[in-house]
Amino acid sequence: MHLFNKLLGKKKTSKGIVALSFTSEGIALAISEYTIEQKTKLTHCEFFHTNNKLSDLKEVTEKYHLIEYDCHLVLSPEDYRLISIEKPVVEDNELNEAILWKISDLLEYPAADAVTDYYALPVPERANSTPMLEIIASPKQTIQALVDLCLNCNLQLQIIDIQETTLRNLATLLPENEQGIAVLHLQKSSGQVTIERQSSIYLNRKLAIGFDRLGFSDSFLSDEQISMEQNGLALEIQRSFDYIESYYGIPPITGLAVIPLPQDTQSLLNVLNNNYGITARIMDLSAIIDSDILLDDSTQSLCASVIGATLRNSLEVA
Repeated sequence: MHLFNKLLGKKKTSKGIVALSFTSEGIALAISEYTIEQKTKLTHCEFFHTNNKLSDLKEVTEKYHLIEYDCHLVLSPEDYRLISIEKPVVEDNELNEAILWKISDLLEYPAADAVTDYYALPVPERANSTPMLEIIASPKQTIQALVDLCLNCNLQLQIIDIQETTLRNLATLLPENEQGIAVLHLQKSSGQVTIERQSSIYLNRKLAIGFDRLGFSDSFLSDEQISMEQNGLALEIQRSFDYIESYYGIPPITGLAVIPLPQDTQSLLNVLNNNYGITARIMDLSAIIDSDILLDDSTQSLCASVIGATLRNSLEVA
C-alpha cells in the first residue's frame, strides 16, 4: 500500500510512532518509541470515549507531546471498503486508472470522488492462476476530514493504514506466521477474520456478528438466538479456512488467534473449541509485543489496530 501516502507531507525527525483511529465511540491511541535498533517499543495505549474528537485530540496531543512522533492514521471499518479484483493487464503507469474504472460500478459514490489503494493477494499455487488485487476504496471527503483532524492538531501524519494490515502486523509476530494463522477481532456489533501466512494477507472476511450477540454477558437475546449467532460465527470462520485451502492449494490453516474481548474471552474460546472443533486460543498482545506497559483485555479489544500500526517500521511488511 502506498497511494494514500501521497496525501501526506514530508517526513520529519521523530522519536517514534503514534497511531490513531477514530471510531463512532471515540479515539484509539497507541504510542511507540524507537529503540536503538530502530524498532519500536509500546509506551502508552488508551481509548478515549468522546463526542468531541478535535477538542480531545488537541488535549491528548499536548499531554503526550504527539507532535514529536510520526503519526499513523488507521481507518475504521466504516471509513472504507475492500474489493477483490483481477489485476488489470495494463502498464504500471496505467494501473491506478484501470483499477478505478474496474470498480466504478461497485461504489456507492462517483469514482471521481474515491481515494483508492491496493495490495496484491498471494498467487494460488495451481497452474494458470490469475493475479488478484485487494482494492481499498474510500470517499475523498472521508479521508480529507480525518487528515484535517490530524493536521489541525499539528501531527506529523505520514501513513494511512487499514484494519486488515495492522492486524496482519500483529499476526506476523506469532509463531504460526510461517505456516499461517487466522486472527479474529470482534467488536461490539461487528468483527473480522484475517488470515495471513508468511506476512502476506490471504483473506479478509467482514463479520456482521459482534461479541454483544454471543451471550457471554447480559443479553436481550433468547438461548435460541444466541445459539444461532454462535453457530453463524463458527460457520464464517470455518468457511474462511475451507476457502483458503481450496483456492490457494496450500496446507490447511486451522489455527485461530482471538484478540481479547473486553470480557469473557475464555467463554468464546470454549464455545469455538468444544462446540465447533475450531482450534482457538487467546492472542494476548502483551505477550508478543515489546512494551513497557500492561494491556488489559478491554484496551486490547479497542486498540488492537493502532497497536499493530505502530509495528510497521519494525516489520518487513507493505
